[in-house]
This record gives sequence, C-alpha cells and structure tokens, in this order.
Amino acid sequence: MRTEDQFDHRRGLWFAGLPERLQDEVLRSCIRLKLKRGRHLFRQGDPATGIFGIVSGEAQVVGTTLAGLDILVGVHRPGDWTGFLACLDGQNYTFNVVASQPCQVLHLPIAAVRRIFMNDLDALSQMVAPEFATLRALYSHLIEHLAFTPLQRLARRLVDLASNTQGERVTSRTISPITQDQLALSIMASRQWTNRLLQHLEKGGLIARARSRIDVLDLPRLTQLATYGEDGFILTEPVSDNAEMPG
Repeated sequence: MRTEDQFDHRRGLWFAGLPERLQDEVLRSCIRLKLKRGRHLFRQGDPATGIFGIVSGEAQVVGTTLAGLDILVGVHRPGDWTGFLACLDGQNYTFNVVASQPCQVLHLPIAAVRRIFMNDLDALSQMVAPEFATLRALYSHLIEHLAFTPLQRLARRLVDLASNTQGERVTSRTISPITQDQLALSIMASRQWTNRLLQHLEKGGLIARARSRIDVLDLPRLTQLATYGEDGFILTEPVSDNAEMPG
C-alpha cells in the first residue's frame, strides 16, 4: 500500500500548509506503520529517527521526570505530526509518544527529513514552524500557571488534551484512556482535590466521566473557564471527596 492511500491531506495544519512539492516528497518518502495500543512511536532519550504523522487512532505524549513519574503532556490525533525538535537539533527525543489506541502512522526517516527540509531555507522554515508554535504555547502556559487557580489549571489541562493543535476545531471530545492520578500530577494537586474539581465540572455539564475516560461535552465553555476564570463557576456547595472518578 502506498503511503498516499487513505491519507487525508486536509487534516493537520502543518502538512496542509506545506507547498504541494514538499507534500509529495514527504508522502513518497514516508513509511506506513501500524501500531498496537501501548507501542511507542519513540521513547524519551532515544536518538532521533525522524518525524511521525498520525493517520488514524491516537497517541499520548508522556514525559518522565527524574524521579520516574510519568506526566501526560498531550494527545496526538489524526493530522498531528511529532518529533520535530530532535530532528532539528540532533539531540534525543524529549518525551515518549505511545499509541493509546491502535494507530496508523506515517514515519518520515531522519535521512529524508534532512534531504527534504535541511537544504533549503524556505523548506527549513516550514520544518521549524511547529516548534515555534510549541515554544509560544509553553511561554503562555508558564505565565498562566503562575496566576491560575486549581480549577483553571484543570480546565486548561482538559482543553489541551481535548484540542487538536495541528488540526480541526471541535466542540466536544473524548479523552481516553485517562486517570485521575495523571490529571492530579499535571496540575500539581492532590487526587482528592482533583476529584472535587472534576465533580464540579461534571455538575456544570462541561464534562462526563466514566472508567478511565472523560467526555468533554462543551469545549468552548470549558475554554472560557480556563481563560477567564471562575466567575459563574464558583464552588458554592461542599462536594464529597469519596465519589471518585471511575477507574
């Protein structure tokens, strides 16, 4: 099967923004992979082997701390590409990307990355664009994290996990698999406090919870909460810490 087969060229801002010549070169040079759930596209600390594009399925971005804690950083969905930084600077991958459900993936090997993007200034600018966007998002996250309340931090985390930064805009999204411990670590809150905040979002109709799953029901409203704060979303009633997220 050719890599062009069943590949939706319209999904994903990065690939769709490439000139047609570069799109053709990328697709001709890619290798199509089928990954089972739990298989890594690449591991944190591995030497760069190229960039990867998600055709179908989902993959989680997970960073491992020096203490060995795994932090859920993001989710890649169809149209997303990953692995740019390590290919650009020649260093190792800075996080793990692992299939959270069966995936079809396009792999552009490092030799092809260098041949297509590193010998032309215009092509190189296309290659670095996703990393510039990531850097801007990181600066924004650092600034916001200093000022955000725990509820805002949780809302922002759910918005980030539900959004497709390189792809289409959506109003609802299922995040799965996801655990309460992962969310608590990522917003630097206790499991009990995170559970209380999740209950509040659920009572407000913003999310629904099931075993190892969160359905974001109203992404625009959740984004409003994450951006502008808790006006209209104040916890007015005590919520029991005993009713935890299933799973």
